[in-house]
Amino acid sequence: MLRGIDTAASGMIALQRRQNALTNNLANVETPGFKQDSSPLRSFPEMLLQRIRQSETTGESPKIGTLSMGVYNQETLPLFSQGSLVDSNMPFDVAINDQALAPILENGEYIKPAAFFAVQTSDGSFQFTRNGRFSVNENGQLTTAAGDLVLGKNGLPLSDQELTSGNVSIQNNGDIIVNPDDPARARTVGSLGIMVVNNPNQLVKKDNGLYELEGVAPAMLSQTLPAGLQLHHKMIEQSNVDTSKTITEMMTNIRLFEANQKVLQAYDKTLEQLNTIGRV
Repeated sequence: MLRGIDTAASGMIALQRRQNALTNNLANVETPGFKQDSSPLRSFPEMLLQRIRQSETTGESPKIGTLSMGVYNQETLPLFSQGSLVDSNMPFDVAINDQALAPILENGEYIKPAAFFAVQTSDGSFQFTRNGRFSVNENGQLTTAAGDLVLGKNGLPLSDQELTSGNVSIQNNGDIIVNPDDPARARTVGSLGIMVVNNPNQLVKKDNGLYELEGVAPAMLSQTLPAGLQLHHKMIEQSNVDTSKTITEMMTNIRLFEANQKVLQAYDKTLEQLNTIGRV
């Protein structure tokens, strides 16, 4: 009976963690470049039950069957599927479309690579983001919405005082041109730093839609964009969260949580009845 209580309790804990991930996905449905988290449930290894006493005929301990020890939620895994692209008409907005990148064979299985913008955070660390809603600060530096510095192909922050005018054009290859409408003044001030991660499952998720990968450096940024990767100026990538599907999963999750709760209450009432046996 106590094993049944443990099984029901493990299910409630796992479902609560899964609900937290679904809630976070729904809260970021309007966040540009947000990648939803998958929160898979796994079962504990089953136990094989055998009788203690041996059979009188065979002399062996007969097998009774298996006993499940419940489920657990070990981790949340970002899903790097492509989000929809929408026009924003903002001068520094850029969207990545890497849907056509060819899968790479790794350890016997094909893995879909993912592309990211390279940024430098306030503590100087090298991280990645899919949120291409950029702006320019008073120093002429290209920054993310959170204030992190956007890096160029050379691994250095993109900076030019003429960026503050907002009269820019960002080419498909990532080149940033100021005064594009004036041939006499037009010039390239830098090029967006793009990192293509062959196995995005190795990325560690940070705050503000950032990701980190151990062992990479700015010098590893792509100098030329690979085939299948496109950049779109004055567009943003929406989150890849399916609102209706997420709400449905949340409702299903709540029903499962309530079912485990009722099982736990039933065990609790049974134990209460056992404790009353023999009382006068």
